[in-house]
Amino acid sequence: MSSIILVLGFWTFFFICNALLKVCGCLQNYRKYSRKYKEFLENNGLSLSLCHVRWYTTRFNRSFVRFGQIQPYLLHLWFSFGVLVGSLLMVTSVVVLSLTLYKAFSRDAPEQVLTPVMPGVNLPWSQVLYYLGTLTISGVFHEFGHAISAVREQVRVNGFGMFFMIIYPGAFVDLYTEHLTVISPLRQLRIYCAGVWHNAVLVLVGLLLIWCLPYLLVPFYVTGQGAVVFSVLKESPLYGSIEPGDTVLSLYGCQVYNKQDWNNCISKTLNTPQHGYCTDMITITRKNSSQGAFYTGGVYDCCKNSTSSRFCFKYESLSHSKGYACLPARSTMQSRKFCDLPTDCDGPGDKVCVHPSLDNSSRLLRIIRSTSSDVLYVGDPLLLQYTVGIIDYQRRSKILPMEFPTVLETFLIYLVSLSGALALLNMVPCYSLDGQWALFAFVDHLLTSYIPLEDQRNMLCNIILTLGTLLLASNIMLALWTLGSA
Repeated sequence: MSSIILVLGFWTFFFICNALLKVCGCLQNYRKYSRKYKEFLENNGLSLSLCHVRWYTTRFNRSFVRFGQIQPYLLHLWFSFGVLVGSLLMVTSVVVLSLTLYKAFSRDAPEQVLTPVMPGVNLPWSQVLYYLGTLTISGVFHEFGHAISAVREQVRVNGFGMFFMIIYPGAFVDLYTEHLTVISPLRQLRIYCAGVWHNAVLVLVGLLLIWCLPYLLVPFYVTGQGAVVFSVLKESPLYGSIEPGDTVLSLYGCQVYNKQDWNNCISKTLNTPQHGYCTDMITITRKNSSQGAFYTGGVYDCCKNSTSSRFCFKYESLSHSKGYACLPARSTMQSRKFCDLPTDCDGPGDKVCVHPSLDNSSRLLRIIRSTSSDVLYVGDPLLLQYTVGIIDYQRRSKILPMEFPTVLETFLIYLVSLSGALALLNMVPCYSLDGQWALFAFVDHLLTSYIPLEDQRNMLCNIILTLGTLLLASNIMLALWTLGSA
């Protein structure tokens, strides 16, 4: 709710300021400023209204012409392949949206394909710039595809524009309609499908860069040598014990080479009982400082009034001796041999398997770092995942920004996701989307010999468009309902 209020407050303030700047022309002392403001908007192609800002220009028209005349044959092949991709995306979009609705009625928890992006709700405010930047790039690249293809097909480009509506940025290209309607359906398809084809290319480029990122950053950053601590929240039990820049090599005896290993190791601690550590009865007798075990808070505590470096362990030996011992936690956990029973321990003497005295949700973990001493952690392992930020990249020099690879990787992930969504949804046979005009061109190109009357072809298209619009609207309503009930 606070996010909605913030967005509405911004647009209300923006609208009031715009209205005041225009209305002040009624006052004699401020007419000069009002006139300059209106001239500024008009000269720069800006138009402002409630929750909407629009910018239109003809400055790029010459650039579109130059790009559209480079290697005409290669451009012809390029946009012809785009027609194939566009047709596949149209079929895919219908199949995916239909399956989503089918699963929604056949399952209690439907799988989401469409997810409305709302800052502060399902998009953290810290990542809003990724969202706005990549969506703008995807939209501009999409419209540039339309413009260059139109020039290639001898259709005039009147201008190019961008807009920002509520929380969604976008772009558009203004084509000369009379030129567009007189060319063949196949040439129309090259123009209509060029936008989604460019989005598909952007997805492929983004995926390639994500895959190549570790190799591209090798001169400055290395990976695979441990999980690098990026941030530690003040609420974290490890705040002050682990610092940003530390490299974690092992967690709970589980080797850690990257962020994925870190998460897997935490999951492993949750899915397996607390393992024990091998020692012997002589060590237990010599190091035990317990004066007796007391049952408090659901667990046995045998280290009452002892230093924080000691911990209460439950032990069992080969000679069937059992009990609780207050032992030095760090030296006890140095054992490289884990155990569940004393029979798991090798070597001479009366071997003992000691387990930390903990409740079912807590674990005693040993975190091994590359350059600093080990850290012992007692508590819920999930707190580590929520309060300690981990990245894959270790910088070669401290002058390099530690967060740069993560920022770049996150940007590419957003670019792939949003550009892919733009490509898929734009080709849904739905009113007001590229799929609407592409459908008319497809039908004219493929079915003219079977349905010679234009009115009949248009009727067929309108029926398909109505069904496609209902299909998309149903998925949007499903996504909003799922988001609201989450």
